Amino acid sequence: MPLVYGDLRRLARRLSGPGSRAPARVAIAAASSLPTRSVVRIVNHSHRSDWSAPWSSRKVVESSGSGFVIDGGLVMTNAHVVSDSRLLLVHVDNDPRPHEAEVVQIGHDCDLALIRTTDRKVLERIPPLRFGDQPALGTSVDTLGFPSGGLRVSSTRGVVSRIEPQAYVHSGADSHLAVQTDAAINPGSSGGPVIQDGRVVGVSFQANLELENVGYFIPPEVIERFLKDVADGTYDGYPELGADTAGLENAAARRRAGMSDEETGVRVYRVYHGSSADGKLLIGDIILEVEGRPVANDGSVADGQERIPYGMLVDRVFQGDAVDLRVLRDGDRRDVSVPLSMDPFWNSRRSAYDQQPRYYVYGGLVFTVLCRELLKTYGEDWGRNAPRTFLDDYTTRVLREPEARTRERIVLLRRLDDPVNAEMAWFLEQVIERVNGRSIDGLPTLIAAFEENEGDYHVIEYAHAGRFSVLDRRKTDAANAAILERYGVHKDRNP
Repeated sequence: MPLVYGDLRRLARRLSGPGSRAPARVAIAAASSLPTRSVVRIVNHSHRSDWSAPWSSRKVVESSGSGFVIDGGLVMTNAHVVSDSRLLLVHVDNDPRPHEAEVVQIGHDCDLALIRTTDRKVLERIPPLRFGDQPALGTSVDTLGFPSGGLRVSSTRGVVSRIEPQAYVHSGADSHLAVQTDAAINPGSSGGPVIQDGRVVGVSFQANLELENVGYFIPPEVIERFLKDVADGTYDGYPELGADTAGLENAAARRRAGMSDEETGVRVYRVYHGSSADGKLLIGDIILEVEGRPVANDGSVADGQERIPYGMLVDRVFQGDAVDLRVLRDGDRRDVSVPLSMDPFWNSRRSAYDQQPRYYVYGGLVFTVLCRELLKTYGEDWGRNAPRTFLDDYTTRVLREPEARTRERIVLLRRLDDPVNAEMAWFLEQVIERVNGRSIDGLPTLIAAFEENEGDYHVIEYAHAGRFSVLDRRKTDAANAAILERYGVHKDRNP
């Protein structure tokens, strides 16, 4: 481990060197040839838990993707290629043997990962690829990988057609800069390098299923940030500002805000409770500048020859560092420095990987955390098909009640039938508000509310329509072990 992290630190220093936005350039091949030797095929035997029955798991699934060798004996790939891995195998050029590998670092919010082979010598004979700068619009790039599980490296050429923020499908809740190309990016290509002039200018990661011949790759800016973040041996991820803004294209709105004819900016209309911006920004503030760059009325800032949303500047700031804003507040122009921190609220909004569901089963009642993975059990269109009680709490309650944003929401998912709970009302798909008079803000609180109760009854109060349920405590305690055994629940909790 120390050797790997030392290599990452050296790579990070090179990334931040004077006048450079990418690692030092060392040619590994002539521009006329593609570095196929440095591209590897990755086979992942993954195993995911079942959020609808959180004590159990699904079958092992085999999938394949691509990756490429970089400095330090590491392979870069996508997070979604190696997530939930139980057995990870790497196939290298001109070697029929699969080589066992392990994940070194993974960033689910940016869909990047670093892996290495268990036998360090496997990658020593493979030349590492070097990184280049972001490709310009209209220029050609080559994608390398193993699409559709093929056994030989495939290459496709395309043109860079757009550079702008895109939703990163893997996490389901993050948007970062991405580059659009018409080079084919198919299943199995994920994690492969995008090459221009012999250097890596991106990592293939997703396609647009609604359009033909449209794929996306992760640009050098996001790759660079990931490598710098993991240089200390830990991936912290992207912190959040925690404020929503609206454009000020309307001249009357700008005059009403007290802006001069030369000033542009956006208006803060929501500051999230407990976020980085809480206590730093106020509703009604006009953000005039971010990191010294004027914010246009549509929320964009100049970035080289392009314009990007000002939030992309916030993306470049690391956890613990501050983003500098100039705001107009009540007629005064002032500088505001906002230290950025991680926002636990967004964890429940992201898809979950490399972890097991958290739950508690008591008296046949299955309690679990309200999160994206649970909602996904209701199908791809979960925003329409999931229970309204869940969706209300997940999407709108945090807007009605700002303090709810900092509370972990616990739900009664279903019931394992038994005489002690057979006549219980409102037993399905309910959000828990209180148990035995105690407000519930997480699984530990719920468990304590049940196990510390010495009264005759357990009273469960729900968040909607004043509903509640009652259990006989002594009868439920006596039946609990038998219920768990009858339904094959080998462990009653994962708090």
